[in-house]
Amino acid sequence: MWYNPKHLKEAKIKAGKPNAGYWWHFHLAIKEFFFLFLVCIGSLVHAIFPWVLDFKLLEWRINRLKELKRKLPDDPQLQKVHFDD
Repeated sequence: MWYNPKHLKEAKIKAGKPNAGYWWHFHLAIKEFFFLFLVCIGSLVHAIFPWVLDFKLLEWRINRLKELKRKLPDDPQLQKVHFDD
């Protein structure tokens, strides 16, 4: 579903933060936007010049996923993701 009027309530549960509200969600989402925007630009640069950024893009994405998993510990989608370290 692309529209969910209960998204903020569900996000509170997935984050395990009953007091989290709109601004908590905004902060998390806007940081994710800027991260993905920069990774998008980096991916374009890497596609044209493969020797630039080497495997850093992959490392940054993995670390970001770890961070999201830490911030949303009760999210069922993120619970499917496991790391070896």
